[in-house]
Amino acid sequence: MSIRSCARLLPLALVLTCAASSGAAPAPERVAQSVAPPGQPAEVPPAATAVGWRWTPDVIVDTTRLSSAQISPDGARVVYVATKPRAADAPRGGAWSNLWVVPVAGGAPRRLTTADAEDKSPAWSPDGRAIAFLSARGADKPKTRLYVIPADGGEPRALTGEKGDVDSFAWSRDSRSIAFVAVDPKSDAKEKDEKAGRDWQVVDQDLRPRRLWIVQAGGITAGAGAGPGAPPAPRPVEALGERSVWEFGWGPDARSIIAAVSDTPRTDDSYMAKRILILPLDPGAKSRQLIGNVGKIGQLYWSLDGARIAWRGGVDGSDPSVGSLFVADVTGGAPRNLTADREESVGDIVWMEGNTIVVSVVQGTRTALIAIGARDPASRRVLVGPGALVFGDASASRDGRRFAFTASNAGGPAEVYAATGEGGGRGSASSQAPRRLTDANPRLASLPRGTQETFSYKASDGLALEGVLIHPAGDPQRESYPLVVVVHGGPESQYLDGWNTSYGGPGQALAERGCYVFYPNYRGSTGRGVGFAKADHKDLGGREFQDVLDGVDALRERFRVDARRVGITGGSYGGYFTGLGVTRWSDRFAAGVSFFGISDWLSFLGQSDIPVENSAVHWSLSCYEQRETCRNASPIEHLEKAVTPTLILQGDADARVPKPQSDQLYAALRWKAIPVEYVVFPREKHGFTEREHQIEACRRLLLWFEKYLRL
Repeated sequence: MSIRSCARLLPLALVLTCAASSGAAPAPERVAQSVAPPGQPAEVPPAATAVGWRWTPDVIVDTTRLSSAQISPDGARVVYVATKPRAADAPRGGAWSNLWVVPVAGGAPRRLTTADAEDKSPAWSPDGRAIAFLSARGADKPKTRLYVIPADGGEPRALTGEKGDVDSFAWSRDSRSIAFVAVDPKSDAKEKDEKAGRDWQVVDQDLRPRRLWIVQAGGITAGAGAGPGAPPAPRPVEALGERSVWEFGWGPDARSIIAAVSDTPRTDDSYMAKRILILPLDPGAKSRQLIGNVGKIGQLYWSLDGARIAWRGGVDGSDPSVGSLFVADVTGGAPRNLTADREESVGDIVWMEGNTIVVSVVQGTRTALIAIGARDPASRRVLVGPGALVFGDASASRDGRRFAFTASNAGGPAEVYAATGEGGGRGSASSQAPRRLTDANPRLASLPRGTQETFSYKASDGLALEGVLIHPAGDPQRESYPLVVVVHGGPESQYLDGWNTSYGGPGQALAERGCYVFYPNYRGSTGRGVGFAKADHKDLGGREFQDVLDGVDALRERFRVDARRVGITGGSYGGYFTGLGVTRWSDRFAAGVSFFGISDWLSFLGQSDIPVENSAVHWSLSCYEQRETCRNASPIEHLEKAVTPTLILQGDADARVPKPQSDQLYAALRWKAIPVEYVVFPREKHGFTEREHQIEACRRLLLWFEKYLRL
């Protein structure tokens, strides 16, 4: 019963960084530098700078990350994923991850899988005898396959073949079957053609559906069949036809599945063209549509009594997030929004007994676990939080009285916690504080910390805003301090008051170097309801960016921030903000670091894999129709104001914000002889995954700010 991530990485929402400053500040003072003429590279920072920092790029990147905490049905154990970058001498690739199990009553965690692999998404069988998970292991370019392992340990057994990639899966409630989604593999004829050089592609026609399959797993849950051997043969869900599945959930009788589907497997359709169908599993049975296309659709769950469906989704086609909780009767009728106008965003959900839904929510910079009555949404009970911990993924035991989740705070990265509450709609609050079960990063305990807080302020138009602020670590007697503003992507995302140090937003490393570090939740962010998430519509780069500037002004009024030493950084939509900061608002920023940012909205629509989603939910306008609006909002259109030294970091294989967007910004800044450096990382998509690439990106970011903010 999963209540996984509260804060997902949505379309452009890679939560890296971005920054801005505010108010009528004097122009930033520039560090002396040699300015390169057009056609020659700008001065490059040295390979090393001041020696002695303890928050170094390799320390940040080599942090162990815990996720996907899933409590066993009886509430006795928690399985979770531990992820750590590959060793420096290992073959290049993403981080290794394995499954671990820890007793809820306390005790040492036990490693369940040991291979060099990318294990993820563990899920207990409802009878508690086995754990299914996804894993890419073995070959040079392994496929992600579905595995099952006995709960007490043993050798994992693959349930799917070696050709197709499995995207997601779920156990049937009788523990006998697993449904999974996999993209159709290339046909033998297609592979033969490609080897012969006949490898052209017809855009939007050479598409492979995301099919739904059923595989039997009953023998494995009974403890048999865990050894090697041919996997059982899956069978497709015939009622789906040629449509593609994105989310799904089993019916209580294991004879039907509820699914969010689209007619094509295009990325844009995964956001904007889904509808909800009921898929009978009997041969020859036909699908039945329950909910048509009304906007974004997220996770789906069927009630225990089979009478209702719950899901998280958008209220309409212009809602940026899947942040509202809906319920509909299986027999039909209009869906009901159980969260309505509340200033919160819903995470993942699970049905409990008595028509109660347990749901995780983001409320500003905090999180909570609550129980909501499906018939009476006014009946709300807090089960966990909000408190000093912010959690991403959580789960509930079968009886709804015990919970497990990964959670972080300002002191360190996420760990696994357990809590006991009444749950299931029977109680009013958690009966005890969450108990920490793991200590994944003991080596970080001795490193310096800047204190952290939720910082509240008013926008210049009076709107109440907030963000997360890390104070400089060390000497409190300085006359003034530099500031780095880290702006999230999306914009349908938010920063929480938990651990905020990563390769793209190294908060504590910057604090150790004497900076204030500000993570603003500008209008358009999630975590405060639909109205706030839509508050930037038809105004891209306008009031939403002014919110960031207003935040810097508020910090200058309250703290000793040096207006001449303000830096800005961000990824994706945060990279777009960085582009605006170093061009249109260049007089406000002394340095910028852009991760795969948008520089020209008109060309972006023809390059990205989400043109419809981008237009519909980010601003509720089309750049093809409002060309002047989009031109004015594009950083490339404000080149005449640009003076800010800029570092650009880009993945070569990024389909979300493709490389030409960074190419354009680099060429323009270089033409103006502005100090600029451009680094392209091979194989990387929308967010860097390889250890050496993450370390290098973090190293260059820190060096850039050290040089141009004079740290």
